Amino acid sequence: MTDKRKQIEMLVDGVMMKLDPTGSNSQKYRNMFQTMSDKQFADWANAFFKDEKSQFRLDIQEFGNVPLRFENIDAAAKFMNLKLFEYVYIPHVSSDPNRPVRTKQPVLVGYLNIKRPQQLVTKKTGLSLSDTNRDEMTGIAKGESKGGTTTGIENELLVGVGADEIISELSGARGDNVVEYDNMLSAIAETGSCRLADIKTSAYNKPTLLKTDIFLRAMGFKTDIVSPSYYGIDRMRAALNGA
Repeated sequence: MTDKRKQIEMLVDGVMMKLDPTGSNSQKYRNMFQTMSDKQFADWANAFFKDEKSQFRLDIQEFGNVPLRFENIDAAAKFMNLKLFEYVYIPHVSSDPNRPVRTKQPVLVGYLNIKRPQQLVTKKTGLSLSDTNRDEMTGIAKGESKGGTTTGIENELLVGVGADEIISELSGARGDNVVEYDNMLSAIAETGSCRLADIKTSAYNKPTLLKTDIFLRAMGFKTDIVSPSYYGIDRMRAALNGA
């Protein structure tokens, strides 16, 4: 066994023992390394270091007897001589760019994965690029993008910023409601603009809701997606009043 291999194996074993005191993860990598010759180990190590996405997997039972704790992570970091806490400079809160503000105490520093929810490439958008081409069964707009719907995360973001009118338009006139769509175009042609309140129609003009209601009825479920509920507010009040 070469000295470099021994150092690597000791480092991996030590870190895993700090993270998982039960030793199950350490034993897993011991077994893996024991089956390798020096040449096989060298080939594995070279491939591991060349690939930026390579990593050691830590198997932890989340609700087990020995869950992963911050104390274990801190111990592993100290074993590798890594600093988890550092002073952070915050230049944007200082009036003098040459004298940035520094945190009073060292703070925990790590990677923050941020997902960009906004699609910047038009040809990859999930929205339809044309409202004239619609699905015959659902009435949903579809176009060259081969998509006529918004995703859940998009709707959640719109709700978060209070864009109720945008959601109403995307789910109505620009969604599957052909009647609202025609009313919108007519209003724009006549007056140059339109208000959603002026073009609103009933749920019976939304093929998606009608189809969903039909499917549920076929399964024996009565819903209030389209028709009034059995337990509407007026009926509930009447029942409470003994009517």
